[in-house]
Amino acid sequence: MPHSPLDIQATLFFASLFGILHVIFTLRVGAYRLKNKINLGDGDDKELRNRIRAHGNFIENVPIALLLLLLNDLHGTSTVVLISVGTILLISRLTHYLTIASRRLPRVLRPLSMIGTLGSILVSALWLVVTI
Repeated sequence: MPHSPLDIQATLFFASLFGILHVIFTLRVGAYRLKNKINLGDGDDKELRNRIRAHGNFIENVPIALLLLLLNDLHGTSTVVLISVGTILLISRLTHYLTIASRRLPRVLRPLSMIGTLGSILVSALWLVVTI
């Protein structure tokens, strides 16, 4: 069911979750740097490199995904679609981060999480194209 174009509750919800995750991921890099006295770069430390890349990949993908979610929200896309796309994006981003930063999850989850991320972005973009 379409909602008012001024009602952007779905985007606000996901933006707040992604904002919290951004702070957590940033602090994990900073805390590791502080603990291991690595001021710049990765100090050729594999763990720090993994944390930096996991955070960097998050930063590279989440802004465009949130922007597209917001545009769909403003365009009046149904809340069910917005929540579905946002949930897939959230699960994908968390899974991707954990597969890189922790190296404890099965490696197959990393490409699957990128499919979920890029799929969310593509669905959001195409949804706008076909509904304008």
